[in-house]
Amino acid sequence: MSRWSKRALLLAIGVALALAFASCARKRAETSSVSTAPEAGMNETGPFRIRVRNRPETPSVGDNTLLITIQDTLRRPVTGAHIETRIVMPAMGAMPRMEGRGVVHEAAPGEYEANYGLAMAGEWDLAIRISHTTGAAEADYRLSTSLKGASFTGGTPPSGEAAALSSGVSADQGAVRIDAARRQAIGVKTEPVRAKSLSATVRAAGRVTYDETRRTEVSLKFSGWVRDLRVDYTGKPVQAGQVLFTAYSPELIAAQQEYLTALGVGTGGGPSAPADSELAAAARERLLRWDIRPAQIEAIARAGRPIDALPIVAPSSGVVLEKSIVQGSAFIAGQALYKIAPIHPVWVVASVYPYELPFVRTGMTATILSPFLPEHSRAGKVSTIDPYLNPETRTAQVRVVVPNARGDLRPDMFVDVVLSASLGNRLAVPESAVLYAGDRRLVFVDLGDGRFAPRVVTLGAKAGDDYEVVSGLRAGEIVVTSGNFLIAAESRIKSAAQKW
Repeated sequence: MSRWSKRALLLAIGVALALAFASCARKRAETSSVSTAPEAGMNETGPFRIRVRNRPETPSVGDNTLLITIQDTLRRPVTGAHIETRIVMPAMGAMPRMEGRGVVHEAAPGEYEANYGLAMAGEWDLAIRISHTTGAAEADYRLSTSLKGASFTGGTPPSGEAAALSSGVSADQGAVRIDAARRQAIGVKTEPVRAKSLSATVRAAGRVTYDETRRTEVSLKFSGWVRDLRVDYTGKPVQAGQVLFTAYSPELIAAQQEYLTALGVGTGGGPSAPADSELAAAARERLLRWDIRPAQIEAIARAGRPIDALPIVAPSSGVVLEKSIVQGSAFIAGQALYKIAPIHPVWVVASVYPYELPFVRTGMTATILSPFLPEHSRAGKVSTIDPYLNPETRTAQVRVVVPNARGDLRPDMFVDVVLSASLGNRLAVPESAVLYAGDRRLVFVDLGDGRFAPRVVTLGAKAGDDYEVVSGLRAGEIVVTSGNFLIAAESRIKSAAQKW
């Protein structure tokens, strides 16, 4: 082989090897880029990677579904996790805070679905709490009925050194150091976070009304005229069995005479004809069906003559709400002559907002407050909770049965209703420890050595001077309860990101 042929062969071999090495390098780079690129939409929180989507894609008023994907740090599906979701719209002006919870189930390994509802259009805060054998974490999102999907706003800091490097943010961002002399000067006070026995208090406006289950109406099954009117004005108290008026009715006199004839009793009690027991029983039954009392029927038999002016008595005790007759009035069968309602006990109807209804249950004790009561307060019991909302006030009516023997709770009187529900043993922080930053709630945690760091927390029900802590704090951590406004101001100044 000639020298030029050998050179051409070596050159061809070199080019082939170079191309092969370049191809391998390109494949290796592509493989590396695929394995290290972050998956779209996944956010790191605690020991988990989480992605949240909504169905429909743009949240709507009414029923929605959250599609939650949870992986561990090695991108393996997390199965068997306990997921809690809370949907909140903070209070704005006169509109109270609204809250709902989703019903979560695991649809596939690492894939969870939560069904929830939105009561109105606008922006909502979504908190997702994850509990698993590998750890616990919380992720916060923002939902809007005018935007697609759910936007991640924060949560538990990612765990591990890799997470810290990938985020590039210190867990103590916004922390400030304050020496002991200055802490004393600005009045900094702290308190440990601990579990407490909490009770939620619901205060509602109430209106006194009659007990509808005991209201009665006086109407007769025969026509006639009023002879002697005894109860002659509305508002008059009456007792069961009290004579309201006497009635004259030709129909009633004829029925009485038929009964006496069947008994064989003549005028004045003397015999007139042989008694017919079957006819007498039928005539007596007719009088009973006309609501003539047995004692009155026996009095007719003893007298031996019809009663011209039959006493009509009150069927129950109470006060007269309506009266449609006067002395000498004519009435017809079925006409409402009196309406009577009791004033002991009475109902107090309270208007309760939907977010407070989970704390209300039938049978619980309610306190009625009024400056017009001699004792200023009175206890009652919740008897009924309406299963629907008033379309005008967007509240549910809660009926409280209250004793009223003295009659000092008068219908249509306005009172305050206080309902207290035990929440059990919950992690809590004082109300004074909480700062409001837009739609977020923060506390300052004492890190020791004079250092304080802001912490975003999710709060539950307000119980007296405390708030239930849903997430963001652990038992035993120290939070600032006084002087936190000054610490917050310094934290904002010193924070490199100017955001906490």
